[in-house]
Amino acid sequence: MTSSERDIWWKSVPCHFVWDLERNVSWDIKGILNNLDSKLETLMESEWTDSACDLLLLRGYIEVSKFEGVQTDPQKAEEFFQKAENEAMKITNDHEKKACIIVAAVNRLWILETTQADETATSERRKELLRVLEHNWRDYSNEAHQNEIQAYIHTIAAFALSKLGPSKFEESKTRYKRAIESVDTGSVKSSWYHTLGVITSRQARSLGVTNGPYQGADEEIRYFEQALKIDPANDSARCDLANVLGRDSTQVDRAKDLMREVKDTTCENIIKKARFYRRMRDNEGALRVLRKGEELQTPRSELFYQFALNYKDLTKNRRNVKENTKLEMEYLDKCLQLEPKHFWALQDKAYSFGKQRMYDKANELHRFIFEEFPTPSDRVNSLYKYAGFVLFANNQRMNEEAARAYEDMVDIAISIISNESGADNSAGMIRRNLLPKSRE
Repeated sequence: MTSSERDIWWKSVPCHFVWDLERNVSWDIKGILNNLDSKLETLMESEWTDSACDLLLLRGYIEVSKFEGVQTDPQKAEEFFQKAENEAMKITNDHEKKACIIVAAVNRLWILETTQADETATSERRKELLRVLEHNWRDYSNEAHQNEIQAYIHTIAAFALSKLGPSKFEESKTRYKRAIESVDTGSVKSSWYHTLGVITSRQARSLGVTNGPYQGADEEIRYFEQALKIDPANDSARCDLANVLGRDSTQVDRAKDLMREVKDTTCENIIKKARFYRRMRDNEGALRVLRKGEELQTPRSELFYQFALNYKDLTKNRRNVKENTKLEMEYLDKCLQLEPKHFWALQDKAYSFGKQRMYDKANELHRFIFEEFPTPSDRVNSLYKYAGFVLFANNQRMNEEAARAYEDMVDIAISIISNESGADNSAGMIRRNLLPKSRE
């Protein structure tokens, strides 16, 4: 192989640099980064479902991407890619491991190609990365092995696309479907069908759907049922199927039966069961399930947040208000200790401060949220919560500050909608609840 050939062939290897990820992204990149960094902070949580490699690869790419507002940092990108390679070594499936190593290596080669690095200083790194690629990408003569590696690379792309907002959901689903066609392992295919259902659910929520039957529910149900048909032990898919069926009053009994089959052995499933029971307005049932999660060695931050939500519900029902408010705050603090940038936990803590007439603390936390979460979609939610706090502090009388917050919120929501980000959940909420019906 000539030197020229060595410099050309690797550029055709699929990776983040050739997937056109920046095109038509409807979410603010700062919000995406907040979400990814929050996930990275909780990597050690039990039953963490997102692939660490997929997340680290996307996070590294953003550091050298062309997304608006990103200041290129090749060194930071390199660190993320190296961490992804380290995580790949923990993967037991050989094809999945090789896919992660391949994408990490070719991403690092693109950094060398596109940055003004000293050629002499980087030549050895280039040779080593090419050697890794040749071993993992080119040395497979078995077509079936190549197809499986390509399938896992499709899922790396699909993961990245799914994190970039509603405009990328269909493309993400297409990638998962391609991956499914290329593998025979039942549990893997079941997992990917389950993910297709989850993305379909996110599409519905991005359009403002919260409760009740909705367009796309049949597709979502079909994916979850296919996941269970392939792998009846996929309790995570069973949980999600129960949750979507529970939105339909004619399917509630079936949903409850499915949920009763789910084993309370993982934090993920415990959280999903608790959400289901809370939606059924069975707070005591939700709390019983959540207490089993507390017994796990490393419970997730979201588990503590679900505790807080249920105690918040109980205070609204005027049941042991003082004690339940205290428990709500305790669990919000436990959540934030594990995940300091849990957006909704911060919002609920500010709300609880206001409810307890601790107005200075509430105001301070609202200001902190404004500073930490400046993206349009987060700002809509923050202004909505802040306006409610101002009204409460003013004995439910409208004043200039509350009116200005509502006005700013609606202006931002309209801007999101007009920029085709109306698929964002917060904009959907405003469109349903606050904007004139003519905007439906």
